[in-house]
Amino acid sequence: MVIKRNLHNIDITVRVLIGVALIYISFIDTSHISNDMARWLLGIFGIVNLLAAALRSCPIYALAGISTYRK
Repeated sequence: MVIKRNLHNIDITVRVLIGVALIYISFIDTSHISNDMARWLLGIFGIVNLLAAALRSCPIYALAGISTYRK
């Protein structure tokens, strides 16, 4: 199975920065968010962003038919 690339390099960079920030806030410096469920959801969202950046493809973009990638 081939995953079609649909993320531009700028989009990938933004996703990495957001993903790292969310993981840091959610799992490392937990003093910012007191609600455990909110922390876990934000942490999972950060992991999903890093995964999408690593694969260079966003499943939500694919479902919506959106692509920021230009050859």
